[in-house]
Amino acid sequence: MTVSEERAARVEFQVLGPLQALADGNPVPLPGARRQRLLAGLLMAANSLVPMSRLIETVFGDEPPDSAVKQVQNSASVLRERLKDSERQLIVTEESGYRIRVRENQLDSLRFTTTLADSRRHAAEGDLDRAISSIRSALSLWRGPALDGLRSAALSGPAARLDEQRLGAMELCARWRLELGQHQDVVDELSDLVHSHPLREGLHAQLITALDRCGRRAEALHAFHRLSTSLVQELGVGPGAGLQRLHEQILAGHSQPSRPSRPRRGNGTQPGTTLPAPRVPSITPASPTPRQLPHAIRDFTGRTDHLTALDALLPPGSHELGSGQAVVISALDGSGGVGKTTLAVHWAHRVQHRFPDGTLHTDLRGYGPGRPATPAEVLDDFLVALGVPPAAVPAGTGARSGLYRTLASGRRILIVLDNANSAEQVRPLLPATPGCMVLVTSRDSLSGLVVTEAAHRLTVDVLSPSEAKALVVGIIGPHRAAADSAAVDDLVGLCSGLPLALRIAAGRAAAHPNTTVADIVTELTHEDSALDALSRNQDPRAAVRTVFAWSYDQLTPPQARLFRHLGLHPGPDISTPAAAALADLTPREARSLLSALADAHLIEPVAHDRYRFHDLLRAYAAELTHDRDTEHDHRRARQAVLSWYTHTAHTADRQVYPTCTRLTTNPLTPPHPHPHADRDRAWAWLTAERANLVAALHHAVDHQLDQHAVQLIDALGFLVLTGAWEDRITTATAGLRAARRTGAPDHEANVLLARGEALAHLRRPEAEPDLTRAAELAQDAGNIHLQIAARTELGQVTRRQNRLTEALRHLQEALTLSRGHGTGRWEAVAEGNLADLYADLGNHHQAIAHGARSAELRHAIGDTDGEACALATVARGWQGTGDHHAALTHARHAVELGRASIGSHEETLAPSLSVLATSLHDLGRESEALSCWQEAAQIYTEKGLHADADAINQHIRTATWPTSSSMPTHR
Repeated sequence: MTVSEERAARVEFQVLGPLQALADGNPVPLPGARRQRLLAGLLMAANSLVPMSRLIETVFGDEPPDSAVKQVQNSASVLRERLKDSERQLIVTEESGYRIRVRENQLDSLRFTTTLADSRRHAAEGDLDRAISSIRSALSLWRGPALDGLRSAALSGPAARLDEQRLGAMELCARWRLELGQHQDVVDELSDLVHSHPLREGLHAQLITALDRCGRRAEALHAFHRLSTSLVQELGVGPGAGLQRLHEQILAGHSQPSRPSRPRRGNGTQPGTTLPAPRVPSITPASPTPRQLPHAIRDFTGRTDHLTALDALLPPGSHELGSGQAVVISALDGSGGVGKTTLAVHWAHRVQHRFPDGTLHTDLRGYGPGRPATPAEVLDDFLVALGVPPAAVPAGTGARSGLYRTLASGRRILIVLDNANSAEQVRPLLPATPGCMVLVTSRDSLSGLVVTEAAHRLTVDVLSPSEAKALVVGIIGPHRAAADSAAVDDLVGLCSGLPLALRIAAGRAAAHPNTTVADIVTELTHEDSALDALSRNQDPRAAVRTVFAWSYDQLTPPQARLFRHLGLHPGPDISTPAAAALADLTPREARSLLSALADAHLIEPVAHDRYRFHDLLRAYAAELTHDRDTEHDHRRARQAVLSWYTHTAHTADRQVYPTCTRLTTNPLTPPHPHPHADRDRAWAWLTAERANLVAALHHAVDHQLDQHAVQLIDALGFLVLTGAWEDRITTATAGLRAARRTGAPDHEANVLLARGEALAHLRRPEAEPDLTRAAELAQDAGNIHLQIAARTELGQVTRRQNRLTEALRHLQEALTLSRGHGTGRWEAVAEGNLADLYADLGNHHQAIAHGARSAELRHAIGDTDGEACALATVARGWQGTGDHHAALTHARHAVELGRASIGSHEETLAPSLSVLATSLHDLGRESEALSCWQEAAQIYTEKGLHADADAINQHIRTATWPTSSSMPTHR
C-alpha cells in the first residue's frame, strides 16, 4: 500500500446525518455547498462510477452554467486537496466521471447496511438477543436525517431511501423486542416514533400491540382510532387489513402473546470457520404476524359436538412434538348455507392463540362465481403474508409450495382453507410441519384428502332443533321468544335448521319490534318458497328464497338496485369504488348503500370498503337482475365496471412502470376515477384486485366487450412481477379472441407479445411462434414499440437456443428501430441485450461498449433494474478481457442495485451474483464465489427456473478449486 493509500484509508465519511469527513478522527472542513454536494453525490454511489452528467445535476440542479464541467473538476481538485488525496487513490477520475473508493469502515452507510444484514442473519438463526444488539449498533451510527441540511433535488431520493432503511430497522428492532416480551420497554420509544411518523402503519401496529400486551387496552384502541382518523383525513383511506385484524383481536380480548427467543442452533463448524450466509427470501422488515381470519359471528350458537371434535384434533404444544408426527388436517364438508364457514371461523378465532406464528385464511372460491382460486395465487398471498416481498415470490406452484413449506418449518401456524372444490386444489397448500393445523371447508367430501393425507373428516349438517331455536332466541331475545314460543318452533321448522335462513328471518324480527315471529311464519307459509336454482327436489331448505325475498323487499329502491347489480360483478369480492361504478353512483352513495346491505346480512364486509356475497345470495342477486332489469341495464353496468377497472388499472400501471410504453394511452375516464397516491398504493391496489382484474378480463371476453378486454391486457403487466406467469398466459389466451374480433393488428400483436413473453420466461417452445407473429403484425400496423419488443424477445429466445446469428439479427433490428424512439428505454433494452450477445460471442469490447451505453440510458430514466442487468454485462465483458478487478467493481454495483430491485430477482440479482462469483473465483476468493453462486442458484430454484439453477450447480461442481477440502459441500 502506498503512503497515499494509507492516508486515504484513515479518512472516514459520514452521511447518516449531516455530511462530515474525518481524517484521523478529526473533522475535515468542507467549504462550499457545491463541493459538499459533489462529495455527497460520490458517496451515495460509493465505489461506483458516477457520470459527469449526474454530478452536474447533483451540484447545480436543473439549470447548470456553461462552465459546469469545469466547476465540477475544480471542486474535485479542492476535495482531493482537503482529503490529502494527492495521488488520486480516493477520488478516481474516469473517462466519463468520477468514482470515490472507500472501504466499509470508511463510510457509515456501508457499515449500517452490513450490520443490518448481520442482525437479520442472527434473527434467522433464532438468536434474537444478538440480532437486537447488532441492529442497535447499526442504528447508533445515525446522527440525524441522511445528508441533513444538504439541499439538492438529485440527493433527496438516495437520502430518503437511507432514511427509509433506518425507519425499517427501527420497526424491525421493535418487532424483535416485542417477540422477546419487552413490550413495557418499547412503548415510549414507539410513542415517539409514531408522533414523528403519524401515517406509518407498521409503527402503529407495534405500538398498539405493545400497549395491549402491557394491559393498556384503552390506549391501544385509542391509538388505532387516532391513526384511522389521520389516514382518512390525510389520504382518504382506512387502515390496512393487518391493522384492522389487530384491532378486532383487541376488541375481542384476544391479545397476541409474545414468545421467547429461540435458542441458538449449532452448525457443527469449528471455531473460526467462515460459512457464507444462507439465503432465504428477504422478509419484509417488521412484517406483523399474519392474522387473516374474517369477522367472527357474535351470536354463534350450537355446534358443541363439532367444536369438541375440532378441539380434540389440536396439535400438541411445541415441547410435546415428536419427529413421527405430521401436520393435522381437518375437512369440514356440508351443503351450501349450512354454516361450514361460520363454524370454521368461530373455532379458529377461539384457538388461534395456540398458533403464535400466525393464522392464514383464504376463500378458494370453489363454488363461487368465476373460476376457483388456483393454488399458485393462494400461495402467492400466503407467502406475502409470511413476509416474502412480492418480487421474491417464485414462479410456478411447485416452487411456491416448496418455499411455503420452508417458511412454515418449525412454526405453529393455523391455515383455514374455505370453500374448496377438490383435494387437488388443497394439496399444494398443505404445510409439512408438525404443530401446524389445516382446516378445510367444502361442499365436496374431499375423500382424496382423507385417503392420502389422513385428513379428519367432519360433516356439518343443519342445526338441530334445539340449536336452531337457541340461535333464534339469541337474535330476538328471550322475552319475545317466550311470548311467541310456538311461532319460534314453526320458524325453525320452515327454515329447516339452515343457519343462513334462520339468521335473516330472526334478524328481521329483531329489527322490526312490531313484526311478530308469527307474522314472519305466515309470510313463509303462504308465499312461493322455491329457490329453483338452488333447491333439491322438495327440500324444505328451498324456503331460503322466501327469506331472501322479504329481506330484499325491505330495501329502499336504491339499495335494491345496487343489490341486483352486484350480481353482475365478475370477481370474488368488490370494493366501494367498483360498486359505485357498477351501479352509476358516487363512492359516497355506494358506501352508504353497501353499509345498509351489510346491516341486512345480504352482503358481508371482508376488509375496509370491501364486501363479498354468500354464494346463495349471489345467485339470488343474479336471478333478480335477470328478471327485473333490462339487457340494456346489464350492458351499461358491465361496461361501467369494466371501464372503471380498466382506467384504474392503467393509472396504477403507470405508477408502477413509469418508463414503460403501453399500446393503450387514453382509456375512457369513468365518472369517478380512483387515483393512487404513490407507487406503493398503486402496487397495493393491483395486488389486492388481482383476482378481480383477471375475472374482469375473462368477463369482458365472454360478453364480447372487446375494447375493454384488449385494454385490460395492456394493464396486467404487474402479473409478471408477482410471478403469476400462468395467469398472464391464460388472460392473454382469452384476450386473443377479443383482439382478433377487433380486427386491429396492433392489439393482436400486443396480446401475442404478452403471451409470448410469459411463455419465453418459462422456456416453453410455443413462445417463438407467438413472438414471430407479433413482430409481423406490429410491422403491418406500423407500431414501432411493439416491433422492438417482439424483436427483443425473439433475440432472447434464439440466444438461449444458441442460434446466435439469428439472435444478433433480431437484436440489431431492435436497436435500429429504438434509436430516437420514446424515452430511450427501448434503446437501453436493445443495447443491453446486444451487450449480452456480444459477451456470448467473445467480442468483449463490444459487450463493454453496448453494456455501458445501456447502463447510462437506464440510469438516466431511473430504471435501476435495467441498470443492474447492464452493469452485470459490462462486468462479463471485463472478465473476457482478463480485468477481473474492473469486473468486480461493476458486478458489485449490479448486485447492490439488484438487491434493491422491485422487479424479478431472477433477472436482476441472480445473473449479477453469478458474474460476481466468476471474478471472485478467478481471483482465488473461493468461499465468496461459492456463496454468490449458491445464492444465485437458490433464487432460480425459488422462481421455478430449475434449468438455470442446474446450470449454476453444475458450474459449481466443475469449478477448479485449490484443493478438494477447500470447497464446502453444496447443499
